[in-house]
Amino acid sequence: MEPRISWSGLPEDLVSRIGKCLDSCVDIIRFRSVCMKWRYSLPYFHWRQDSPLTLYVYPISRREMTLSFFRTTVYVLNQYPISTPWLLKVEAIEQGKLRLINPISDAPLKDLPPTFPKFLNLLDYSALEVTRGYVNKDFEKRKTLRSFNALKAVVSPESDSVCYYDCITVLILRRCGELFLATRGAEFMSEIDDKFDDIAVYRDSVIAVDRWGKVSFFDSSLLFNECTRTTPPILNGGQKKHLVVFAGHLYVVDRYLDRPRKPRYPYARFYANVVSFKVYKWDEERGWTEIRRLDDRILVIGQRLNFFVPIKELSGCRGNYIYFMDEKLTSYNDEEDALIGSTGHGIAVFDLVDQRIGKLSSFPGCFNMLAPPSWFTAN
Repeated sequence: MEPRISWSGLPEDLVSRIGKCLDSCVDIIRFRSVCMKWRYSLPYFHWRQDSPLTLYVYPISRREMTLSFFRTTVYVLNQYPISTPWLLKVEAIEQGKLRLINPISDAPLKDLPPTFPKFLNLLDYSALEVTRGYVNKDFEKRKTLRSFNALKAVVSPESDSVCYYDCITVLILRRCGELFLATRGAEFMSEIDDKFDDIAVYRDSVIAVDRWGKVSFFDSSLLFNECTRTTPPILNGGQKKHLVVFAGHLYVVDRYLDRPRKPRYPYARFYANVVSFKVYKWDEERGWTEIRRLDDRILVIGQRLNFFVPIKELSGCRGNYIYFMDEKLTSYNDEEDALIGSTGHGIAVFDLVDQRIGKLSSFPGCFNMLAPPSWFTAN
């Protein structure tokens, strides 16, 4: 039998190639903990997840008009050989403290069992990072920022192996549809336009989709933060668009409601039943192609983050399901009504293949991935 080669004996070029493939904070920490050689082969550039990303809003009082965005990350936690995964979102709230969030409703987890651990170390589990984003909580505490009401932010580059102090572009979306761009070296954020539904990072570019399904790409190196290119709009679309990036591919999810937006105030809050979804995939040569099946994946359209998850990473879930927040929170009395409109209690499910829509409890097994598993609360 040939002698085993220690991890420190791997060729330096191979170790370097492995390190360059890592962009998750947890993966980088695990990589650097293998041995001294691996530790020094990959610099630990990432900033602490509990450190806010602070931006200046307007060229007036800096002390009162700064926005602080905190990292929020969606994980699938598991403990092998037990196969009961848990889908959750972890949000940094202050130094050394994290908050556990429902990844769909964005509501903090409450009424946890007494055995729930007080400390969470992701290195103790198999932690698969699904997606990440940045949220702003300033408007909840500071009256001067309530009018700004930033919904979400995305950062490019996304990798934890890159120091954001050296190279960063931040795209911020307000609830009213206004888009702001902040770049390294700029003193203040600059306003782009006021007609956008969602933002994302796609192939190291910050992008935004408007209510017609046209995706705009922004280049921070250009004067006035100009849009470098756009995709064609999605014709005969629904009332609201969502961006999803998965495995290097770009998707637009079109949400259909039972009433149109208000023409004069298209981004004003209004309550309508969700009746359907359509999913489109972008191809540089063919343009938008409708995807009628998700196959072995589920799709989550959360309050701030949208993402796919392969069902092999979860337990008891079927593919082709779209999980989303029911904006109207309507309650239906029977399942016949649920076929024509999403039901209340916050989270609803849409079957893309059968075109069936209903509350979470109408789809057996779907809730299991959101509840803390017994192996976690027993630790």
